[in-house]
Amino acid sequence: MKKVYAICIAMLLLYLNCVIQTRHTIEAHITLDIRHIQEQAGTLLDYVEKKTDELPVDESNTSKKKVSREYNLSPFPKAYAQTLVTVSPLAKEIADRMRNRYEKIEEAKNQGCLTENNRGYLELRECAILTDPDQKNEIQRLLSEENKDRKALYREIANLNKNIPDMSVSKVELIYAYERIQRAKPGHIVQLPEDPEFFQKLKDTALCQKLGDKCQPGAWVTIP
Repeated sequence: MKKVYAICIAMLLLYLNCVIQTRHTIEAHITLDIRHIQEQAGTLLDYVEKKTDELPVDESNTSKKKVSREYNLSPFPKAYAQTLVTVSPLAKEIADRMRNRYEKIEEAKNQGCLTENNRGYLELRECAILTDPDQKNEIQRLLSEENKDRKALYREIANLNKNIPDMSVSKVELIYAYERIQRAKPGHIVQLPEDPEFFQKLKDTALCQKLGDKCQPGAWVTIP
């Protein structure tokens, strides 16, 4: 009887150890996938900002392709972000439009008319040139078109990675918003992250040190 009891205990401990190791492995995969999405955000924004002239495209990486049914017996999530340093054809198409309006948006940011919120979108702010109806209409058009493309891009990225646990459009928005804060130029107005994970990352940067007491979750700040 004691021998049977000992065997049961040993099997239980082995099971618990497997569960713990599996959970840790899954978490590691998720972290790796998120990092790939962050790397892709950097690659894509480099292209939009004309720091690079090419954006690698993976023709097989598209949310519109047909996926054959397959049975995955592995307890670990499949790493769908392995090629995220490239983008899908749809993402490239969106990035091209964003690239074409980049200088005009930067000019509006320099004038204080457009700002970056912590959800990855532009917001309009009162500035001197908005007293001119034509210029106001132009800036509003830029904002509308840019935010429409950003939303489409975030949806594409989230859809391509829908098999990553907890992946959503909102998560992609936070990733891109954080990347844009890191790229903001002196004089630009941005909203700092409210999400605890991203704000903690920001606290460890030189930007937060320069901002001092102004570095608060959700705060609107001017980049020094």
